[in-house]
Amino acid sequence: MKTKFILHSGMMKYDNEHNASFFKECTKDLKDGDIVLWVGFARRDATACEETFLRDTELILAQTDKDLTVLNADESMLLEQLKQVQLVFVTGGDTQKLQTAIEKHPGFVKALEGKVYAGSSAGACICAEHYYSNGKSEVVEGLGILPIRLMVHSDNPEFGGTEENLKQLEEVSPELELLALPETQWVIREL
Repeated sequence: MKTKFILHSGMMKYDNEHNASFFKECTKDLKDGDIVLWVGFARRDATACEETFLRDTELILAQTDKDLTVLNADESMLLEQLKQVQLVFVTGGDTQKLQTAIEKHPGFVKALEGKVYAGSSAGACICAEHYYSNGKSEVVEGLGILPIRLMVHSDNPEFGGTEENLKQLEEVSPELELLALPETQWVIREL
């Protein structure tokens, strides 16, 4: 059973057609009663996590007419929660913080099988073999779930989206697909 990965560059809060279509894609294969697991491990603190959870829940539910439940992931129960859900929604923030939290759960990738994984910014980056890290100002290794190199925010110098930084990413593992996603843009990959 294939897993659908929907990789979003970031800035989901912007009200535009790209973001609306992203949220519709996230929920299109779901049915009434399905559960969405929102993963906010990349947020800087508990307050930011709760605020972003409320915002993202509203954004997810606004683009569907399905009766869905959105759960806030608990790091100590992540693998158990993954067994109950159909959509795993991983929001952005500190990519290294997110990756470190996910790496504590060796069964994470296996638990995604047959589900929809929607990752925005940091949530997209961790799926890649390599990604450009604005926080570290260098190319770093992701979890390697997908055979890609990824730059999110590729048109936003404030987040490291420059030609110079893209060239750094181009030099690493050139056999892998290179994705440079401008703000609010998204792609689908299946595995």
